[in-house]
Amino acid sequence: MAKDGSLEHLDISVSDLERSGAFWAAFLKDLGYREFAKSATGWSWTNDESTVFLLQAESGYLDPPYHRKRVGLNHLAFGVSDRKQVDAMATRLRERNIPLLYGGPRTGRTTYAVFFEDPDRIKIEVVAPLVARAVPAPARVGGQGGGAGGSITATEVITYAGALVVLVGLGILLGTEYEQLGAVGRLGIPGLVAIAALLATRAISGERARARRAQTSLATLAVIAIGFFAGQLQAEILGGPGPRITQLIGYRIILAAALVAAAVAALFLIRLRAGLLAAVLSLSLLVAAFLTLNTQPIPRGWPVEALFLAPGALLVGAAEYGRRQRVVWATEVLAFSGASMAIVTAFFTADNGNLPLQIFGALLALAAFAASVYRSSAGYAIAGGLGLFAFVIDINARYFGSRLWFTVSLVIAGLVLLGIALLLSRLAPRLRR
Repeated sequence: MAKDGSLEHLDISVSDLERSGAFWAAFLKDLGYREFAKSATGWSWTNDESTVFLLQAESGYLDPPYHRKRVGLNHLAFGVSDRKQVDAMATRLRERNIPLLYGGPRTGRTTYAVFFEDPDRIKIEVVAPLVARAVPAPARVGGQGGGAGGSITATEVITYAGALVVLVGLGILLGTEYEQLGAVGRLGIPGLVAIAALLATRAISGERARARRAQTSLATLAVIAIGFFAGQLQAEILGGPGPRITQLIGYRIILAAALVAAAVAALFLIRLRAGLLAAVLSLSLLVAAFLTLNTQPIPRGWPVEALFLAPGALLVGAAEYGRRQRVVWATEVLAFSGASMAIVTAFFTADNGNLPLQIFGALLALAAFAASVYRSSAGYAIAGGLGLFAFVIDINARYFGSRLWFTVSLVIAGLVLLGIALLLSRLAPRLRR
């Protein structure tokens, strides 16, 4: 018996019944439907729980053609139980030369899906949950619940705690017993930690959402340990602990370690798409930019802004790619990090009242606000707010010595930010249509 409120049947009007019928017949057969009825004006299929009807649209209703962004139907989603079925569907669609939208199957926060269009460009989705579907068990007092994909399990908590304890222990050990460990210890300990974290990451199945969260903590530990190892390897090659490691050489060692960590974090981010790894990638690139500044004779002002603008643009590009893949937390972290990196640097490097550079920072902040409206992004919005606040502080510190003008400008800036927030609340729903 069907659940009350479930979709019993679906009627779709099409421009060419034979053309669309051939498409839907093959597609629905792949999903387990069988033909139910066929006539000159209609064609239908059923799986005994729901039925899909195609109806030939009358000639007077063929113009304008269907478009999913107008008011009405946007797309249809058919559920399957396993992501392997999604991949199999994608393979069959390619064999029938049906283009896949968005480059093929993609992973969302809780789902894995493939998107395509029928002959009238009605978008169709075949979607599987990342968390396997199961029949809910009766609640048991005092029992151990497996939990849904969004629940925190004991395995996750132990994994988080273990990764944190290992990281703290690694830092204390290298910080307090550096010379006593010797070259073998200084290289071997972070190397073994990295290998253990990578093996544990591989051992945990990533199909369930909670398992992927546990993988993220282990992958983050591996990234940091690999960064430690890369930096220490250079230090040992350059002479190990002692006077040979000057401050400049130390900066270069940390720079190389940060770049290695950024590369490894990017690889894990592509696989796990987690906000924590996005934060590690952002921090690694920020450290790399600062160390580049300390190791190279870069004049302050626009050259420094260009130095930080490059990784900022890289992070924003990654955020936009993640948005297309329906990745939520990682996208927002990257959007905030990339935008704020370039915005705040503009004010910090505007020595001697470099007004064009300050205005450039303000324009970047306004661009972040515009992006937040267009993309409905909290990351861009926070970066824009931070940038505008920094702009007010910077202008006041450099051009207004009066405490009165400083406080008045702060009040005005706060009111402007409130106005922008109101504008966002009004515009965002319209722009998301």
